[in-house]
This record gives sequence, structure tokens and C-alpha cells, in this order.
Amino acid sequence: MKGHAIASIVWVGLLAGGWYAFEHFGRSVPTVRGCDNAGAIREIVVFAERDGHYYLEGAVNDVPVRFLVDTGASYVTVGAAEAVRARMADGTPAFFETANGRVEGRLVKGQKIRAACLEVDDVTVAVSPGLGEVALLGQNFLRRFDVIQSGRELRLRVRP
Repeated sequence: MKGHAIASIVWVGLLAGGWYAFEHFGRSVPTVRGCDNAGAIREIVVFAERDGHYYLEGAVNDVPVRFLVDTGASYVTVGAAEAVRARMADGTPAFFETANGRVEGRLVKGQKIRAACLEVDDVTVAVSPGLGEVALLGQNFLRRFDVIQSGRELRLRVRP
């Protein structure tokens, strides 16, 4: 009986160690590919993360944020804390229909958005107070690019 308990503990330890290694070291490809410093970028490739979503490091008004690519969101959306950090003005009160129901927030025009190496000026940004640390990269940014999904890759291609 004592041998079974020891074997069980060893197996649980091996499984926990394997899970930890897989979660923290399992990504074998970069999250984004295609950015260079020449300014001639035509396309970036974003790889799905373990949760199946696509994330990009970017900025709002040159303040770093992490974006979740959300093709179902009408606007680039940030939480209240990110809006303060990005020095966004008060904006216009607005209501947003979300998966969790109707939410009150505001729309702020004229913001600069960067996702990886792609930048767009004069973007209206939605501020949703209940949104967490991850911002949403919505259609008012994405519609300026060809968005192509294939398998676990998402390509954002600059239109000619």
C-alpha cells in the first residue's frame, strides 16, 4: 500500500512538472513575425497563443498595451486605467453592447494606435471601465488592413 502512495506522488509530480514546462516553454514560434526597421512592412504574421486568441504588443498614444485581436469589436477598446496612462481626453459618453450585456463608457477621437509595427493615426478609441489590462484591437483599426486567418496564423497585410 505504501508503494502505491509513493508511486502516485511521483506521477503527480511528473505531471505537474510537465504541465509547467509545457505552459512556460511550449511556444516554439514568435508571436509576431514580419516587422523590421526599414518602414517597408507589407505584412505581419501573428500566431495563436495557447488559448486560441491572437495577441499583439502595441501602444495607445505611445503608451505600451497588449492587444487582443477582436474582429467582433467595432472599436479599439481600452480599460479606464489604460486610458489614464495614455493621457486620453474625456470623450463622448457612449453605450456598448458586449458579451456581458450593455456597458457604459466613452468614445475618444484622434488617438494614435500601434499594433506591432503597424500604426494608424486619428483612431476613435472606446474606453470601457470594466475592461481589464488587455485592450481590444477592433474593426476601426483592422479594416484598414487585409486580415487573413489560416490555421493558427493571422496575417495583417497593408493594402496597396
